[in-house]
Amino acid sequence: GTTGALPNPARAPASVAATGSGDATSDYEAAVGHIREKRYEQAEMSFRQFIQSHPRDGHVPAATYWLGESYLQRNRNREAAEQFLKVSTDYARSPQAPEAMLKLGVSLNALGAREQACATLAELDRKFPAAGTTVRQSVAREQKRARCAA
Repeated sequence: GTTGALPNPARAPASVAATGSGDATSDYEAAVGHIREKRYEQAEMSFRQFIQSHPRDGHVPAATYWLGESYLQRNRNREAAEQFLKVSTDYARSPQAPEAMLKLGVSLNALGAREQACATLAELDRKFPAAGTTVRQSVAREQKRARCAA
């Protein structure tokens, strides 16, 4: 549902500017909607609020992943790396974990941490042997981009 006119997010506290309906699923879906519309700052506020308000919800691993993805889209690579690391370690059993580890490698490479990026990408196969073809192809592409040793 609509919440009416939201106050200017620049002036409003994050809890007001974010969705904050109290319903975990609709809060999560609203935040994902911001990502789809490329409203990254709004998405980041919404995902942070979601994770804070619903820390035990099943959507937290995905919300953490999307928070990282939003940071990555805005070249906030350090913040992105932190979120992707959290998903690939704290939520290693989540469906987002292999992709998060891939994006961790991408973020590290963007930060100029090539060796760590290459180590992360190489580790993905060992940590997630069941990772899908798409993730594996992306790993190979990112390893080339980072000029990792074969």
